Amino acid sequence: MAAPAAREVRSAPAPRAPRRPGPRLLPGWGWAILAALATTVAILGRDSAALAVAAATVAVLAAAVTVATALGPWQPRAAVARVPALLSVDSIRAAFRSGPLGRESLVDVLDRLERLILRPNLPVRTPEEAGRIVHAPEAEFLRYLASRLDEIEGST
Repeated sequence: MAAPAAREVRSAPAPRAPRRPGPRLLPGWGWAILAALATTVAILGRDSAALAVAAATVAVLAAAVTVATALGPWQPRAAVARVPALLSVDSIRAAFRSGPLGRESLVDVLDRLERLILRPNLPVRTPEEAGRIVHAPEAEFLRYLASRLDEIEGST
């Protein structure tokens, strides 16, 4: 039995831009030719001002359509949500080493993350609650951070 012939692998053709709905008067290059012809008539018809002005108007409009056809349909850019950097890795490392002030900044970062991702109307902590979290023993504080991160991560 003969071995099967090797199949040629071809890449898929590039996708074409969708055609605009509505009637098409001229192809793209037709507008350029019309602009050139109207310009020629405007230059040669200088004895008749009405003919020259009309031909020049047609030439300008045809040139504008040529440029618009070459550029393609206008599509607005999609809005990109910009999220401000909360802290750099170095400042987070420093926050872990800097005691109560660092702990405060870590809790603040988690609060801002939670407001961005989960609850935009998260209430501000009372000073008593913030003090309780910041002055908790290290193991309890780390558990608190881990549980908050798990909650935020679980929602994404």
